[in-house]
Amino acid sequence: MVFPSFSQFKGKKVALITHTGADVDAVATAFVLEKALLKEKAFVQVIVPDHANLSAKALAEKIGNSFEVNKSLDEFDSAVLVDFNSFEMAGAMEQEIKNFKKKLFAIDHHSASETTIVSKSNSFVKSNAVSSTELVMSLIKKNNQKIEKEQGILIAAGIITDSNFFHVANSETFSFMAEAINASGKTFSEIVSLFNVEKTAGEKIARIKAAKRARIFSTGKHIIVTSKVGAFEADSANALIRIGADIAFVGDSDKGKIIVSGRASSHIVNRLEIDLARDVFSKLGNQFNGSGGGHPGAGAFNGKGSISECLEKCVELASKKLGKQVKEYT
Repeated sequence: MVFPSFSQFKGKKVALITHTGADVDAVATAFVLEKALLKEKAFVQVIVPDHANLSAKALAEKIGNSFEVNKSLDEFDSAVLVDFNSFEMAGAMEQEIKNFKKKLFAIDHHSASETTIVSKSNSFVKSNAVSSTELVMSLIKKNNQKIEKEQGILIAAGIITDSNFFHVANSETFSFMAEAINASGKTFSEIVSLFNVEKTAGEKIARIKAAKRARIFSTGKHIIVTSKVGAFEADSANALIRIGADIAFVGDSDKGKIIVSGRASSHIVNRLEIDLARDVFSKLGNQFNGSGGGHPGAGAFNGKGSISECLEKCVELASKKLGKQVKEYT
């Protein structure tokens, strides 16, 4: 885990690039790093490929920060990939990043991918960290900077969302959170209000459809569920976990292209050491012509082929890791 001293960015034009569909942790990490580099008199721009999700947009607006979408990197001296380090998460910025010939760095907490962009020598990666805001907080302290009020708010927001409100957390997570919330000067509920948005009708319908269309598989002790929806796959997978699934895979297909989002309960991740990115999504590429990655408890895959066959393969790989045969409930 290596990352240059902030002073090395002094006077440089630095692009901070989040993953496509940036979430709260991604934009929060970028904004925290932006403020830290501005103290070193760097010229900094936060860039989001394609779009940010609604919660991330709400957070940016409420704290008065902004980002560019799909901006050219031609003017920058260096770029930092924030909360990702694989081309499958680069979205519309993939070619722009591939063409960038200057210095690239990465701050990330996702499981390793086969399409890693930045070398280990220029990366600060800790796959067992709950959020990327924890990592940037560590970097700020290493550079002997003080955690400012706004940075504390952003760090706390990233931890809350990526830990799924502490359903996936460790003792280090709570230490970071305590320090961040003390620096923020705000209460927990005040920080949550900055990114909490009303679920749209589309999101609610997708959740209900996911439950209605669910296929249920049992290993005897654990429940694996698959479903198909037309949008909001990740949100639907989370909903299936909340209503009883131990592992959930939700997919969609469009003109031969497929996408699958997966979630696993904290019990499965912590007790049985399953890693959806490593044990499932990274192994789908050859059969379904694509790539995947993520975290132990949350991941995704993008590829081509039959969505039904892909979901069945996800169940097969997950059950193999659990060491059990599955039986479908009908």
